[in-house]
Amino acid sequence: MAITVSTDPIRPAERQAFWTESICRSFAHVDTRPIGTALVSGHFEFVEVGSVKLVRFDSSPQCYRRDAKLVSKAGSDEFMFDFQRRGRSAMVQAGHEGMIEPGYGVLYDARRPFEDRLDGPEQRCEVLIATVPAPVLLRMFPQAERLCARPVPLSGVIARSIAAFVRAAIDLSDAQPGQDDETDIITYLSTLLRLATGDDHGLTRIELFSLIDTYLRTNLAAIRPAPVLAAAFGVSERTFHRIFADRETTFERHVLRLRVEQFRDLLQRPGLSATSIAALAMQCGFADGAHASRTFRGFFGITPRDFRGKQS
Repeated sequence: MAITVSTDPIRPAERQAFWTESICRSFAHVDTRPIGTALVSGHFEFVEVGSVKLVRFDSSPQCYRRDAKLVSKAGSDEFMFDFQRRGRSAMVQAGHEGMIEPGYGVLYDARRPFEDRLDGPEQRCEVLIATVPAPVLLRMFPQAERLCARPVPLSGVIARSIAAFVRAAIDLSDAQPGQDDETDIITYLSTLLRLATGDDHGLTRIELFSLIDTYLRTNLAAIRPAPVLAAAFGVSERTFHRIFADRETTFERHVLRLRVEQFRDLLQRPGLSATSIAALAMQCGFADGAHASRTFRGFFGITPRDFRGKQS
């Protein structure tokens, strides 16, 4: 289950101490200090998936620092990877400096001193943070230390899907993720590092399925054709279709199932009760309401209208 922390209910004079203590108690031993004169504010959601720690983090401009004393106190044997979503991150570690903008990520070695200044023109910074065991990451990608504090591009389909996979792991934290989720996250971080050095992704068909599935779920309204997606994920069209055949389905059937399940989810949301069935269907990528209704009835044995009526 995710731990959620916010400075909103804390008195302004006590926020800095509360913020530092909350971060140290939950996921990382660091010193923090505000940048500029903005009132300290922030919130984060933290979840553990086996040995992996995941955080969705949003704060006013702050400097986060771990010196040699804190390194010794933390005793961590981990690497951390930040997915920059808003604002910018100025990372310094072991003589390397990197300015990280949205659309990039950064790796840093939590076993060694570092400093990360999070700020930006909007006076707000948002990142996803994945902390993974150093021995496991180094086994998968031995050159990891060389990439610390250097911008890692997140512009490709695979990289964006990995970021979405991490977001989903936080959102679904109450679903009790298993060992496979932990292994996948570490594997995908090593994939980002390989891609940053110009290597192939090196993912198996099983590993690719989770990323493709994540991509499809976040792009249901406008999914590109199979040949285009195969190229984007770095595989042949034949291999792309085998990824779905391994699960005794096809690309087309899988997309249809995702669309109809999303359609059902939207029909159950009280806040969308006034939205037309046709409009909800189009949000899920159906061409029109009639097609969506036929498909929905074929899957669930009831029309969307009758299903929605039973929810009220």
